[in-house]
Amino acid sequence: MKKLIALIVLVLVTALYVGYYEALEDGDIETILFIKKHPTFQMKFYNIHANDGEIRQVERLTEQERKWIIDYCRYRLGIDTDLKTQNDVEICRKK
Repeated sequence: MKKLIALIVLVLVTALYVGYYEALEDGDIETILFIKKHPTFQMKFYNIHANDGEIRQVERLTEQERKWIIDYCRYRLGIDTDLKTQNDVEICRKK
């Protein structure tokens, strides 16, 4: 019973504090794991900058892309942003 409880706690902590995103590296899709800066049950994130080399203009982002970047910035980098300026997009570009 104690092993089961320990396993459940381990799975819960992992779900809260480990995230990942997929990136295209040398023609292959790689899964990049990271420790989240804030706990959340969301595990899969989207790094909009991981797969294309060009910098996205903040005015051209869809609402979905904006949400992806905001979530990635908060949980991967620990940066809270409203993503209102191009500088906010640049700050969230870090890997």
